[in-house]
Amino acid sequence: MDRLTAIVLLLQGGRRTASEIARRFEVSKRTVFRDIEALCEMGIPIVTEAGVNGGYTLMPDYSLTPLQLTFHETLLLRLALSSISQLAETPFQQERESLLAKIQALIPAQHHQETEQWLQALQFAIPARTYATPFIEQLLEGIRRGQWFRVTYRSERRTSQQTIFPRRLYSTGGFWYCEAYSQDHQEERTYRVDRFLAVSTTQPPEHPAPLPSRLPYKHPSHPEVRIRLTARGLLMMERNPYFSEAIQPLGEEEGLLCFRWPPAENDWLARFLLSFGPDAEVLAPPDLCSLVQQMAQEIADRYREQ
Repeated sequence: MDRLTAIVLLLQGGRRTASEIARRFEVSKRTVFRDIEALCEMGIPIVTEAGVNGGYTLMPDYSLTPLQLTFHETLLLRLALSSISQLAETPFQQERESLLAKIQALIPAQHHQETEQWLQALQFAIPARTYATPFIEQLLEGIRRGQWFRVTYRSERRTSQQTIFPRRLYSTGGFWYCEAYSQDHQEERTYRVDRFLAVSTTQPPEHPAPLPSRLPYKHPSHPEVRIRLTARGLLMMERNPYFSEAIQPLGEEEGLLCFRWPPAENDWLARFLLSFGPDAEVLAPPDLCSLVQQMAQEIADRYREQ
């Protein structure tokens, strides 16, 4: 019924072909033909035009009663949905298109041009990515149901099989991430969703370790990380939504970055800090200092051999 309603709302915007409707809702043309037939049987006055330039339209005097939302309210909905659509993959793609058609129908025709002008002037910057996340809805359903999964995961170093208990999905930097408890590693880990090669539900481990309460990255029990930043380093770090709030100014030319961090994620943090070059100096903890030094030495050795 949601798709049928969305088709009617879509047709309110003008003539559409069966191919356009099928592509919009990710269904077959045969399904579109059945949907149109069902709408006609419900008394919806749909006009069918045959031929190369044909398609489906509504009778001019027919429309669904829109919800009472203000222009700016519908604009905000369009902005939010358009931002989500910039992601390479999103869950519930068919429902997203249905919602977009419904929102578009709420905007009076005389405001359509103004809406597009607003959307061109106000946008969220989401990096363009090209990747597939075929398991994203399966993981979401598993989180809702509290299920365990057996996964094949391709990390930066190798491909491995793991048993995980996913807790949360989120998107940042144009990628989708899954926070999950790894039974194999006995700790919380964060996985890139597009790096899952296979995902299937599995029974809970026969003798599972008690699931620890999920500790946030900045939990007081984690070691404190302290990093000295140059003026340029400050400007670069301020762009990061996670670390920017932890910056403490040290005069006009330097800053100190202080936060709590789980040691299991030090490898990622070290690589991130190396991208700052001489504009970030790790002061603590010692194991992170050593890791950054080791990685930097490996880079220097590689160039020395050339």
